[in-house]
Amino acid sequence: MKKIILLTCMLLLGGCSTKFAYNNASWLIYWYMDDYIELNDAQEDQFDRYFAEWIEWHKAEELPKYAAQLNQIIEDIEQQNINLERIAFHRDNARAHWVRAREYIAEDLVALGRTLSEEQVVYLLAALEEENQEDEEEMAENKELSKDKRDRNWVKRNQKNIRRWMGRLSDEQKLFISGFRERFESTGVLWLDYKRRYQQALRETFAMSARDENFDAALLELIVNPEQYRGEVFDEATDRNLLAASEYMMGLYDMANKKQLKRLIDEIDSIKEDAISLQK
Repeated sequence: MKKIILLTCMLLLGGCSTKFAYNNASWLIYWYMDDYIELNDAQEDQFDRYFAEWIEWHKAEELPKYAAQLNQIIEDIEQQNINLERIAFHRDNARAHWVRAREYIAEDLVALGRTLSEEQVVYLLAALEEENQEDEEEMAENKELSKDKRDRNWVKRNQKNIRRWMGRLSDEQKLFISGFRERFESTGVLWLDYKRRYQQALRETFAMSARDENFDAALLELIVNPEQYRGEVFDEATDRNLLAASEYMMGLYDMANKKQLKRLIDEIDSIKEDAISLQK
């Protein structure tokens, strides 16, 4: 169920960055869900009705908010109004988009969850645990690499990402990115622990004796408040990484030349135009 939630929200919230994902969201969700759960005909009809409503709501209510925030970011860049506080402001606004979508679809997902058979639930939980084990294997493989190799891989990925938004990097910017590697903490193990705690709560919810009001309330709480399973250690590490990410973006912005800033604005403006066109 959590994977359905995550993918649905990802596609809803990703509409302003890719028209293909937005316009083919229903097909993409079914393609993705096959690894986790197989809905029967009645459940598919139910899901299709819900999803059509979600998309219409998202076009009417959410895409205008995306376009407005993206335009605000462009104005901040043009007016040199970028600082750590402003970066945090836009990050909080972006998270609010996710939260609104999650809360909007929550009751429909509860209604769908109420119809899942024991066999469907067992398959879903087994698939989620299989994914956890794959994550563990990937982390183990990464741990076997030398620190130098892990650092080089991180720098390579981040330089590629920044080039996508700003174009060719200066030697100073490359050095800055490399030097910032140590500021970010690895949270892979904490993330995996969080997923398993959440999935255990999901298992306990579906193990309830009846699909009644208590079941509905428990599943709704899981959907709208998953952060309760993160834990203090994970939250503190995440906060430190968010601060590091803000300082990282601030540093790259301060080093950017006019050509790079123009490309950044053009990239953001392109996403904004997608958000506007998708409303139609």
